[in-house]
Amino acid sequence: MSVKHSLLALLARAPATASTIQQEFDTQLDGLWPLNIGQVSQTLARLQRDELIASAGTTTGPTGRTAELYALTPAGQAELEHWWSSSISRGPSERDELVLKLALAALRPELDYIDIVDTQRFATMEELRALNTANRSLPEDRNAQRLATERRIFELEATLRWLDRVEALSPIERTSHE
Repeated sequence: MSVKHSLLALLARAPATASTIQQEFDTQLDGLWPLNIGQVSQTLARLQRDELIASAGTTTGPTGRTAELYALTPAGQAELEHWWSSSISRGPSERDELVLKLALAALRPELDYIDIVDTQRFATMEELRALNTANRSLPEDRNAQRLATERRIFELEATLRWLDRVEALSPIERTSHE
């Protein structure tokens, strides 16, 4: 998750304090990804250092405390526009534990490979059922919870298709010197 771009998106609406940004983040994303005030403050400091945001003065909160207001700079607006217009991709360097497990299990002829695949398939189907049940109670709009749940549902469905494919692949051929 890009905290940097998330904060820029929130600041595009109006100047805000660190605590307001944190509250808005939690509210707008239905508490889906909790963000602590330390993360917000550190990210704001980096954004300010990089001249993507600037101080917009101070405000006094309900407790009488003074807090700095932050606003987007033109460079921050340009960075945000670039983020909106760019695709998000997962890097090829991300390690997938399931791929690692199945690749290593394929090297062990004493293991019941199909049993390992079936165990994963069962767990994936259980998670998929639970998410489908939860999804039925969510509002039919583009809220953060529905978007995250449906993305996970599609990922799980893809995992099930992939597990079927893995099971259909031939075992690794052993040579006499292995």
